[in-house]
Amino acid sequence: MIVKIADKIRFLLRSLSCITICTLVIVTGMQVINRYVFHSSFTWVEELGGMAMVYITYFGAAMASINNSNTRIDFFIHKLPKPLSQGFEILDDCICIVFLVVVSGLAWRLAGSNMTALSAAMKVPLAINYIGVLLGCLLMICFYIIHLWIDVQKFRGVDMSSIEEELNK
Repeated sequence: MIVKIADKIRFLLRSLSCITICTLVIVTGMQVINRYVFHSSFTWVEELGGMAMVYITYFGAAMASINNSNTRIDFFIHKLPKPLSQGFEILDDCICIVFLVVVSGLAWRLAGSNMTALSAAMKVPLAINYIGVLLGCLLMICFYIIHLWIDVQKFRGVDMSSIEEELNK
């Protein structure tokens, strides 16, 4: 069941990321044509581009979290004996969860305090950027909790290779 939910979330994140990237490419292309052919520019393109990059970054990080492909240096951890290595995996998951909870809290506060502040060109709340950070962090917390559960089960000696393989598709 966890794998099916993760697959649906992965599909949704990929779809949203593709739509966001396509929108970014089209709008940036329009801006280039408008600037160099018509010698004027849209004032809202840079704001939309910045907002799109926030969403692409955090949705991409969430997708990496599903696959457990987050950035970490595990060369030395895999050289350790298996129980110690598994213990470090559990510690890594816990540290990431705590960090993401802190970032989520900050993003929540910033989203709340920027609901009435509007962007200069598009006149949309600046909170939209922080909502993207919050959504990405909440998804990553969920995925790290899943990986923590898997790592604890592996530490206890349960074979979780089939679930890991399904999650890492």
